[in-house]
Amino acid sequence: HIYPVPDINNPFLGVHFTKTFDRYVKVGPTAIPSFWRENYKGLWRFNLKEFLETFFLEGKLFLTNSFNFRKIALEEIKKYSLKYLINKASALVNEIDSSKFGSYLPSGIRAQLFDKKKRTLEMDFVIEKSDDSVHILNAVSPAFTCAFSFSRFVVDMIKDELVKRIK
Repeated sequence: HIYPVPDINNPFLGVHFTKTFDRYVKVGPTAIPSFWRENYKGLWRFNLKEFLETFFLEGKLFLTNSFNFRKIALEEIKKYSLKYLINKASALVNEIDSSKFGSYLPSGIRAQLFDKKKRTLEMDFVIEKSDDSVHILNAVSPAFTCAFSFSRFVVDMIKDELVKRIK
């Protein structure tokens, strides 16, 4: 993998390279703005209700510029342009042959949690628990790079809760 230096002000992964198991190299982003759930390509699975809900929420964020949303949105939306994407990718490597780029592959869905009350993006894991369950929310990239240490943290938290109940 080749990743850019993270931008703390823009929580998204950015343009990057990934070598697949069959030795192809993909250039991402793997997640770009979507306007309804499952908006992977074109108008596939278009949902008017979700589109309007997203449009009005993001419109409010754009107008109020909560958490610098305007700059982030304008930067991310540019990634729909293949030319822009190739330019961003070429900054990560010494040489790139733009003629080798085909069409876009379907984007992934990035589950970035948004707090509607505070109008902010959650930047870390959110743990919600009840008497008989624990839910890990907002496991965004690079979630799997911390999977073992984070799972130990969650298991220890559950053990501590159980010990308190037994006492």
